[in-house]
Amino acid sequence: MKRTAKDITTLGLLLALACAISYIESVLPIPLPLGVKPGLASIVVMYTLIERNPRDALLLTLLKSGFVFLTRGVTAGILSASGGLLALGVMLFCHKLNSSLLTISISGAAAHNLAQLIAAALLLQNINLTYYLPVLLIAAVISGGVTGGCLAALLPRLRAAQNGTLRKKGKEEP
Repeated sequence: MKRTAKDITTLGLLLALACAISYIESVLPIPLPLGVKPGLASIVVMYTLIERNPRDALLLTLLKSGFVFLTRGVTAGILSASGGLLALGVMLFCHKLNSSLLTISISGAAAHNLAQLIAAALLLQNINLTYYLPVLLIAAVISGGVTGGCLAALLPRLRAAQNGTLRKKGKEEP
C-alpha cells in the first residue's frame, strides 16, 4: 500500500496529538490513585483504528511508546508498549465484533491496565502488585467510559472535517 503525502501528514498530526496528550497527562498533577491516568491519548489511537486502519493504529501505538521511552525512560517505555499493544489488540477485536465505542474504549482501557500491571510485576519481580488489579479495573471502566464518550462526541465533527463538509453556522464556504 503506497502512502500519499496526505496520509503521511495526517498520521504525523495524529502522532503529534497523541504524544502531546500523553506528555501533558504525565506532567499534570492529577489527583488519582497511584499509577492511574485518564488515558486521553487513547482517543487518538481509537480514532485511528476506527477511521483509518489497524496498521496505522499499530504504527501510532509503537511510535507513541517510543516517544514515552525517549522522554520518560526505559521502564515507562516498556509499560507504554505493553499496555498500548494489548489494548490495541483488544480494541481491534471489539471493533471487528461491531461493538460500541464505549465497549471498545472500556475493553481497551482494561487491557491496557492489565498489561501494564503484569509488565510492572515482571520488572519488579513482585507478584503482590496484582492485588492492585481491582483498583485498575475500576479506573479502566471510568477512564474508558470518558475516553469512549469523548470520541463518540468528537467523531461526527472529525468526520465532517475530514470530508471537507465542516462549516460554521451562517457562513458560506468560498
